[in-house]
Amino acid sequence: MRELLRRLTKYPLLSTEILIATFFIALLNLASPLYVINILNRYVGYGFDGTLVTLTTGMLIAVALQFAFRVVRTKMLGPVSASPDAQLSEDTLNALTHIRFGALSRINKARLHETAGGLQQVQSAYEANNLTAVLDAPFALLYIAACYFLNDKLALIGLGGMVCALLAGFLSLLRNRKDTESLRKATTDHRGLIISTVNSGDTVRAFEGRGLLARLWRRQIEIITDLRLKLAVKKEQSQSFIQTVNLLMTVVLYATGAVLVVEGLMTVGALIGANILASRAFQNVVKLVQTAYLLRRANTAQEKLKALMQLPKEKKDGLTPQHYPGGLRINDLAFAYQGSTGPLFESVTFDLKQGEIMAVIGRNGTGKTTLARLIVGLLQPGRGEILIDNINLRQLSPSWWRRQLIYFPQEPTFLNTTVRENLCLINPEIDDETLNQIVRLTDLGPYFDRTPQGLDTVLADGGRNLSLGIRRRLALARAFVTDGTLAVMDEPTEGMDTAGQKAVTRVMNAISKNGGTIIIFSHDERIIKSAHVIIDLNKKPVPDIKTIRV
Repeated sequence: MRELLRRLTKYPLLSTEILIATFFIALLNLASPLYVINILNRYVGYGFDGTLVTLTTGMLIAVALQFAFRVVRTKMLGPVSASPDAQLSEDTLNALTHIRFGALSRINKARLHETAGGLQQVQSAYEANNLTAVLDAPFALLYIAACYFLNDKLALIGLGGMVCALLAGFLSLLRNRKDTESLRKATTDHRGLIISTVNSGDTVRAFEGRGLLARLWRRQIEIITDLRLKLAVKKEQSQSFIQTVNLLMTVVLYATGAVLVVEGLMTVGALIGANILASRAFQNVVKLVQTAYLLRRANTAQEKLKALMQLPKEKKDGLTPQHYPGGLRINDLAFAYQGSTGPLFESVTFDLKQGEIMAVIGRNGTGKTTLARLIVGLLQPGRGEILIDNINLRQLSPSWWRRQLIYFPQEPTFLNTTVRENLCLINPEIDDETLNQIVRLTDLGPYFDRTPQGLDTVLADGGRNLSLGIRRRLALARAFVTDGTLAVMDEPTEGMDTAGQKAVTRVMNAISKNGGTIIIFSHDERIIKSAHVIIDLNKKPVPDIKTIRV
């Protein structure tokens, strides 16, 4: 409810108009019981057709006015949610794209998907039809008050039924909280298993993983089914109880009212009108409880989104030097992953001059990719500094720095958009001629010759449907689009055929020819032999660093 109040108070004038419209809608709701009362008491009693025509005309006018007020109120409620929803959507996108890579990579992918998907939950909960249920709820008291003018005893019966429904609904929400959270966790775990199954289709088939997968799958489905059944039973109990309260309220109200009619203390029309008013108040409360469930889920989703947004983000500003020649100096660099028993490496110090090549070697898991990500600025060192032309990398604008790089990651990924848009991510202004030269340089020409849409081919599933060699060629082309002066290439020849390896060599030669500096993580002996600096990460925790300069 706090979020709803925040949204309403953001537009005080519009909210006032919405409340006025809601008041008139509630007021016009009184027309129906009044119509019934007067029809039964005046027309049925006297049979004057003029009374029937007058009452029916008035009722039709009330129906038309109420319809108009409801439509207008729904339209006015649009901006109340549109702006906050758009802002929340923008904040979620900013969080997903600006949170530091190290912090984001520590979050379970299924949980991250669930958190980001909470955006739709929030937007659905604050749709106009749900907001109207909350706005209409307080006017249930107006119907009880109108019932009171007909008979105080019947009003108390209606009020008692309304309070019972309200308490039953909110007690049900509290009672189901633990099971709802367990179901959410179980569903998230199952979503993670689905993602793993889809992404590892070859593993499941080649290594006969169906058996293990089936056991895990059935166990999770069993847990989810049991929790859903438990929640369904509780929900049915709650709904049945509320329906029973409604029936009992109607029975008691009519029984009490019948006695009052027989005693001459009220008319039959007043009795039926009182029942209509009490039922309307009861329905408003039931709708409020149903909406409260949606708003509570939305509140939980919003809290998770806010927690995501609180994670440390990359800074958006920083120094932007006019010229970067391509050198790099690292002093006493150390890094350790959270929860590890010791540093991955420490005391890393070297000075790489413009135009030189540095080769980084090491077994799997020794920290090659981590060092590459540190240089790119995706990870933050635990100690030491990375100096770019004598400026600490922390002081530089991340956007400026990445435009100085030719970055080739070991496991390239792509966005679900066209090849052209993927290649030009960091340099959207590149002209077609230059882009086509890069395509030929990276040996992508034969692939696009076989592709009907060429560069306008839309990649699906982050490009995972492409062969590894094509993905890595695309990554090589994307890297070279920046026209940077420092190349950071993580295992560029891995998964490449002979033509692909030659393409890597051509790109490296082009970088060297342009005076660029190259840091390459590779076991390729030809590359290692041409290096001016070699870092061996096999030696722990302080790597072995050799400088080979003529």
